[in-house]
Amino acid sequence: MYGVILAGGSGTRFWPTSREQSPKQLQNIVGSGTMLQNTVQRLLPLISIKNFYLATNHQQAVETLRQLNSYGFSPDHLIAEPCNRNTALAIGLMSKVIINKDPDAIMAVFPADHVVTNSENFIKILKKAETLAQKGYLITLGIPPTRPDTGFGYLQQGSEIEDGAYKVEQFVEKPGLPKAEQYLQHGKYFWNSGIFVWKVSTILEELQSYAQNIYSQLDTIASSTQNAKGRYAYLELDETGNKIFSSLPSLSIDYAVMENSSRVVLLPANIGWNDVGTWSSLDDVSEKDPKGNVINGNVLAQDCNNSIIQGQKRLIAVLGLEDIIVVDSPDALLVCTKERSQEVKNLVESLNKNDHLEGKQPSIVKKPWGSYTILDSGPSHLLKRIEVFPGEALSLQSHQHRSEHWTVISGSAEVIRNNETFQLKSTDCVTIPKNTKHRLGNTGSELLIVIEVQFGNLLDEDDISRYEDRYGRI
Repeated sequence: MYGVILAGGSGTRFWPTSREQSPKQLQNIVGSGTMLQNTVQRLLPLISIKNFYLATNHQQAVETLRQLNSYGFSPDHLIAEPCNRNTALAIGLMSKVIINKDPDAIMAVFPADHVVTNSENFIKILKKAETLAQKGYLITLGIPPTRPDTGFGYLQQGSEIEDGAYKVEQFVEKPGLPKAEQYLQHGKYFWNSGIFVWKVSTILEELQSYAQNIYSQLDTIASSTQNAKGRYAYLELDETGNKIFSSLPSLSIDYAVMENSSRVVLLPANIGWNDVGTWSSLDDVSEKDPKGNVINGNVLAQDCNNSIIQGQKRLIAVLGLEDIIVVDSPDALLVCTKERSQEVKNLVESLNKNDHLEGKQPSIVKKPWGSYTILDSGPSHLLKRIEVFPGEALSLQSHQHRSEHWTVISGSAEVIRNNETFQLKSTDCVTIPKNTKHRLGNTGSELLIVIEVQFGNLLDEDDISRYEDRYGRI
């Protein structure tokens, strides 16, 4: 069995922790690892890491590979999409890539940002789905509803085709509350999990029948892939592939195929599933204190009930909250009622519309070599905390409009400045004048932490001229 993980979402309902440039699946929301790492971990008993493929946005490709490096994931099994075109195109393209290697392959498709607490039953159901897929069915896992939820699509159970497997009578879009209550009482409606199992040849046949505009371009796009330059040789599209991919319609696999096909089969899956779609969903997947609160971070809570308070390093003191969500980050604070947590997405849309950087850019900006955090800024200065992973280095670069002053906080730094190369240790510092070629690297075995102060009349990430870069960013 091949596992395809769809990891291109932006997770805007989990703002401010999740942002477009550092989305939910790459964050540690629930469990010991990030949501992406937890997804891979639970599937390894069934699917070999060499049979995993992943689709994501090009902005997240390097960080995604860094998070999967310890599992032995192959970088050329990741396809970096130039833009978001929903799941039908992503699944179609992955199907073409896999069938060219294994014409008889069974593909299982998983979102990267869901929670499954009953992994043993999950694996058992996937094995049953694999057997059904061999017979030419398109298997979708349906979750028995526990409440009248208006945030999910539903599947109506039809006639039984064999023990415990059913035809899908119909797909139902997200309902209003009265309908959702009816579905819960009916007993034969299931939440649509977005987890699918099928033969690759079968899904391609159905795409050809019901989404010809997408299917007709798959061969061309699949042949228009190339390895990215630099350390992480993931697959990206060339100019032809980018143009075709971007021109195709944005359709979900449900809308494009599953709602039309006669081959769709429902497997009820009682697996402790949650799509963790909003902050309020932490109620279902997180430990609570005696008063029903979900609390993380440096928080002092008094007389609070059934609230979600997510802090980081700075103290959050809350008093008398009831059914309230508080999420703190270094550069943004969210406060809302639980019942309106779905609307956080609308809040982010407003931020982006008004050009607030906080809507898309996280406070900690991930880079292939590590990360940086903006600590302070003014008209002519910018203060950053830079972290460089062991063995990594920034590009050889220069700046036309700014100078930089580095002070090493911890770790060992190698600095190139024009024709000089020298080592710095904790408390050492160096100044990089304008128009000076320079590079910062970590030659030690521990994380390198540097405080950088920029001075100039243009303090912008675009003011970088790169001459050499191990990550292919020239």
